[in-house]
Amino acid sequence: MVTQSQFSQIQFQAVLNNFSMLYNVLKAVNFADNAMVYLSNDGIQVTVEDAKSIQASAYITRACFSEFKLNPRGNAQAVDGDSNEPNIPFGLNLKVFTDCLSMFISGDYNSSLKMLQKGSGAPLIVILEQNGDDNLITECSVRTMDPFDCMELDVEDEQQIVSKINIKGMDFFLLLSEMDRNCDDIEVIISPDAPHLKFKTFGELHSEACVEITNSSDMLVTFNCTEASRNRYKFQHLKLAMRTLALSSKVALRTNNEGLLELQVMIDNNDSSHIFVKYFILPLVYDVDMTTFN
Repeated sequence: MVTQSQFSQIQFQAVLNNFSMLYNVLKAVNFADNAMVYLSNDGIQVTVEDAKSIQASAYITRACFSEFKLNPRGNAQAVDGDSNEPNIPFGLNLKVFTDCLSMFISGDYNSSLKMLQKGSGAPLIVILEQNGDDNLITECSVRTMDPFDCMELDVEDEQQIVSKINIKGMDFFLLLSEMDRNCDDIEVIISPDAPHLKFKTFGELHSEACVEITNSSDMLVTFNCTEASRNRYKFQHLKLAMRTLALSSKVALRTNNEGLLELQVMIDNNDSSHIFVKYFILPLVYDVDMTTFN
């Protein structure tokens, strides 16, 4: 166990009184074993990506924690207010981390999670406490890795954004669930003119299916499109995003003029706080002009 004298050396310390939603979200984005973790005074960001074609970042906001202290300088005075300190980054095997959390995630027990790290290169210490008749405490030490590069993606340039759509989370999840899970590609067509939003799937033997949505649909909260766009994506990547869409309350969909698709998923935590997951999905590139597709 961590001794009292070691606490003065801790760079990061956080407590979650109920970590079931954290576990569910991290399991949902665990489509790659290794993740980049960024610690900042805003909370924790966990980023995974696969084949340079999809990236997911889970943001566990500071409000989710009952205790959150960050001390990038490594001295005895922890920072628990606003600061201009940079992020503390490190690599982490996400599967190992979630396997640790899974030990106390089942049952009706009231379990809490404490995370500690002494600094660069040090393991992430996970202390799980199950408050019940036995009052069990388990400590795990998860090895961290050197930071590694992730794709730098964003859909922030307003001049490049061609569509912004806010969608009810569960409705969007159900729409994707009803599509052919065996299809290879999905085409997303967004237009200022009706039908404003169209999802078209392509499967084996050139089979196709299409769902059209107008901007007056109850599924859409807001709809804004300045330029018609048509892009194809691997449906497998949308299926990966569906793992968190199943937990979502709201989804923001944005595309830019290069076809980069961004999904911002808001997930209600057990209290008034929220966890956010942001997906970036890169479009497929074809040699033919996509406008020739019907």
